[in-house]
Amino acid sequence: MVLEALHHIENPTYVQPELLAEFVASLFHAAGMPRDEAREAADILVDADMHGIETHGVAYNIDHHYLTGLMNGYINATPKFRITHETPSTAVFDADRGIGMVACKRAMEIAIDKAKNVGVATVVVPNSSHFAAAGYYSRMALEHDMIGLTMSSGGTRVIIPLNGRLPWMGTNPIAFAAPADKEPPFILDMATSTVAFGKLAIAEEFGVDVPQGWAQDRDGNAVTDMKHRSEVIGQPPLGETHEHGAHKGYGLGMMTDIMAGLLSGETISGLMPESARGGRFCQYFQATRIDAFRPAADFKAEMDKMLIALRNQPALDEAKSISYAGLPEHETFQERLKTGVPLPQHTVAYFKRMADELGVDFTLPG
Repeated sequence: MVLEALHHIENPTYVQPELLAEFVASLFHAAGMPRDEAREAADILVDADMHGIETHGVAYNIDHHYLTGLMNGYINATPKFRITHETPSTAVFDADRGIGMVACKRAMEIAIDKAKNVGVATVVVPNSSHFAAAGYYSRMALEHDMIGLTMSSGGTRVIIPLNGRLPWMGTNPIAFAAPADKEPPFILDMATSTVAFGKLAIAEEFGVDVPQGWAQDRDGNAVTDMKHRSEVIGQPPLGETHEHGAHKGYGLGMMTDIMAGLLSGETISGLMPESARGGRFCQYFQATRIDAFRPAADFKAEMDKMLIALRNQPALDEAKSISYAGLPEHETFQERLKTGVPLPQHTVAYFKRMADELGVDFTLPG
């Protein structure tokens, strides 16, 4: 399977998460961020790698989004976050072009604090930047016996509308997290394209062809050979064709534009100037207190029943078990607690170059 091939890193360098986060934080700090905020951002990136979400971790985003953005100035290293409007259950939290991970962690913390008082609370974040894996912020709600919901709009135009020729909106991810008791929680974290756009970069680096539906050229043809990635102008929506439900993926992407973009007063990706540096992002965070509806312990016990019953259903292939959203990431996290994060050699080489350029000690193995 292509997805399995993209997780197989040849000759990786294994790094323990604490060491990796501290090194990445040192790069961010050298690029102008306050040390504590640099570490917060690094922790969120390494968390994605620990859960096997390499497309949103350190290997493929430091260069593409964060360090490059900080050094070129289109990410503000020292933003002044501020609430520009709020009610007891809502807030608009201006990120001041800061790095998305720090701003969005703050925003979800506000949503959780408000939900403790009112039951359900929502915070929208305009003027933001890329925020790594959406699921991180939804998961923040779990330790408070809450349900978390996250959406992000904007960025580079990637998704090509049905019957469209050119990309018009970002991949617009949605993440939803609900706690269980003894079972790993249900955590849905998905782009509204078939796969995250970053998987194309991984496929190109690993020399792996991709399935039809992952990438498209200017004439609407599928691009599957990543030696021709330069011909890719975007991705079709989740589903690829109307017959396979692309109108649903397309609709979910537009819903995210409405909730994270228009509701926050931000300009959505399809209406941004072509010259927008580094893309422009806006986010939506919602926290729902379970005991505002029923006892949280009862809810989590019922979640266990549901998840166990699902996994015990007859499997088509008895060599494989039935899974659910969040379970593979939980298993990867447990494995990487022992092994550390596997870094590709090209990432290690990039880190060495940037450490030299920024005057930072290279403290990683290799």
